[in-house]
Amino acid sequence: MTNAGDHDITRRAALAGLGATMALGALAPSRAAAAEDWPAVQAAAAKEGKLSFYHNLRPQGVEQLLVEFRKANPGIQTEQIRLGSAPLIERFSTEFNAGRNIADVMLTFPDDAMFAGVDKGGWALEWTPPELSAFKPVVNRGNKTFAVHTSRNVIIYNKQRVKPADAPKEWTDLWDPRWKGKVGMDPPWRSIAVQGLIALWVKNGIADAAQKLKANDVRFFEGSAGVFQAVLRGDVMVATLADLPLEPGLEDGAPIGFVYPKSGTATNDGYVMVSARAPHPNAGKVFVNWLMSAPGQLVLQEQGGLPVTRPGVTPTKFVPATSALSNAVDSITIVNGPEQSRTIEVWRETFGIR
Repeated sequence: MTNAGDHDITRRAALAGLGATMALGALAPSRAAAAEDWPAVQAAAAKEGKLSFYHNLRPQGVEQLLVEFRKANPGIQTEQIRLGSAPLIERFSTEFNAGRNIADVMLTFPDDAMFAGVDKGGWALEWTPPELSAFKPVVNRGNKTFAVHTSRNVIIYNKQRVKPADAPKEWTDLWDPRWKGKVGMDPPWRSIAVQGLIALWVKNGIADAAQKLKANDVRFFEGSAGVFQAVLRGDVMVATLADLPLEPGLEDGAPIGFVYPKSGTATNDGYVMVSARAPHPNAGKVFVNWLMSAPGQLVLQEQGGLPVTRPGVTPTKFVPATSALSNAVDSITIVNGPEQSRTIEVWRETFGIR
């Protein structure tokens, strides 16, 4: 097992064509996919006996998720590689292009590079999971990638050091001098979720957040889990967070308060796919289908900490549904490839990090 931490066509124009592709994919799957003999797939998966899973789920939860999968499929052993979303996609791309095929399944928050790899580079297997019929069509991208859960950006604070009345209520509060040296975040060059948040700030007229946060001595921590732990320890008092660790942390009694600003938040759907060159393609299919089943979605939500996309699954206990948030904006609609690269370059230059 390996663990490593946590077009000048606009994105909106691309999405118009993408919506049509998703609709066609959901309504008219290929004959081969529709005719697939699922018991035969399960038998072949058991014979393969192994699954290699690339992901950026919270490290404390993925172990139990894989335990539950193995209970449901005792003939399949699991290995995993965990990275932040951006380096995970880069790693998969490098390996795929080099013909070094390790991953069977990848679950992460996508960017343009991943979508291009799937749509033009042949990264993902085209097939129809039996459980797909329980989902709304919007989760399906051409029978290749499937949205299974959703992350939202949030402000968190340590309730033992910050009174709720004094806590930041808006993103702009994070560069208030009262929080100088006391603000934490995941760096944008590591996380697509953070890149979505920065794009939302720009959309809302905040174009100089990097300079403002540098002036306020923001501190970087690796991944959402690292940010959450930094606030919990008191290394910083407040932070921006992609809310992967929030629900399980609150379930464990962590003294953490949170605010989803009324000005809006950027959301990111986590997409799962079976690699087109998977060493164990049947095991990959069985895993993805289990992840999309009602029991699998419940385990994913409980262990991954994020609301899932399958209708009818018991809601999270502590964090609100995405539908209850003010101005929730899908990062896909506001981040494109060139902008993503510029954002990373500006923030690296501002903070002197190469």
